[in-house]
Parts: sequence; structure tokens; C-alpha cells
Amino acid sequence: MNIKALVAASCLTIAGLASVQAIAGDSDKYVMINGQVVRYEPGKTIVVRGADSREVVYMLSPNVQIPADVKVGRDVTLFTEAGADGTSQLVSRVTTTSVTPEGNVKRTTEDTRTLPSGTTTRTTTTTISGRVEAYEAGKLITITGADGSRTTYMINQTSKLPAGLAVGKTVTIVPADGNVAGSVTYVITDAPQN
Repeated sequence: MNIKALVAASCLTIAGLASVQAIAGDSDKYVMINGQVVRYEPGKTIVVRGADSREVVYMLSPNVQIPADVKVGRDVTLFTEAGADGTSQLVSRVTTTSVTPEGNVKRTTEDTRTLPSGTTTRTTTTTISGRVEAYEAGKLITITGADGSRTTYMINQTSKLPAGLAVGKTVTIVPADGNVAGSVTYVITDAPQN
């Protein structure tokens, strides 16, 4: 092997190691992947096809909770973080999006975190999005889905609402117990570019 090829190979190896260390050194950063499930082996791996039609295999974190509706053909968002070895990326959170019978967008996120103490926490969050059709302060909010169907949520003293809530706004609701709105936030869309 000539000396130029040996030096070039060494430089590429060092550059590769540097990029892996940069990922491993920032354990609070997630890499987000959107795609369609091609294969799923519970507790082990999930294979996702991205927008570029490439299929990529992702290892599941040992404690990750996967939404029950994950299956082949389902669109998902995966959140990965650096594994203990610092080089692998493990799936630590999975989000699915679906449409409710009422026509509202429903997003379910299963999030598993291992704290520095070694304690594992699991959180399931479900949100519903739609356009505000009716709003009575302190009483109720009704949202309309893409198909025109309506869902009404009760508002109580624990409900968290944004300032200026009004008919016509697009919102995301995190339901609390039963049909009570736990929190309501605005859905902000990017303004069209000229």
C-alpha cells in the first residue's frame, strides 16, 4: 500500500471517530426520524423507510415503550439518543399519528427515560388537534376535525388554556380524565413564503 493511501485512510478513520464522539458527548440531544415501519421486532429492532426510500434498522432501547398501534405500514416518528457505548443510536421514544373517528388528528407518544440514578420513567401522552368550533370560557371547547366532525371537551379549574383562545384557532388538546381538556395549546403553522 502506498504512503498516500495509508495517510488518507488514517485521516478518514480519525474524522469518523470525531463525529461519533460529538454525538456521544451530547447525550441530551435526540435525533428524530420520520418514516414508515417496514419491520418491527418487539424489544429488539424497528426498520423504518424514510422519505428517501432507504430502509434503516434501529435498535430499541431496553426500556422503551412502543405505542400499541405500531405495526408494518404505520407512519412513526422515532427519537434516538446515544447508547451507553457512545457509538450506537438507540430508539428511546416513538410517536404515532392517527385520525380519530371524529376526524381529529390524534398523536400518541410513548417516552421512556432512564435517569442518572438508574430509575426508569415511562410516560404516555395523547394529543388531539382540530379547529375551535365553539368555546365557552370555563365550560367547554369544541373542536372540528378535517372531516367536519366535532368533539367537545369540558373545561374545569385544572384545565390550562392559552390567552386569547377563540373560535377559528387551530389547537392541540391534551385530554385529562375522561373528556376534560387538561391543556390546550395553539398549533402554529409556518407562514407562506413569498
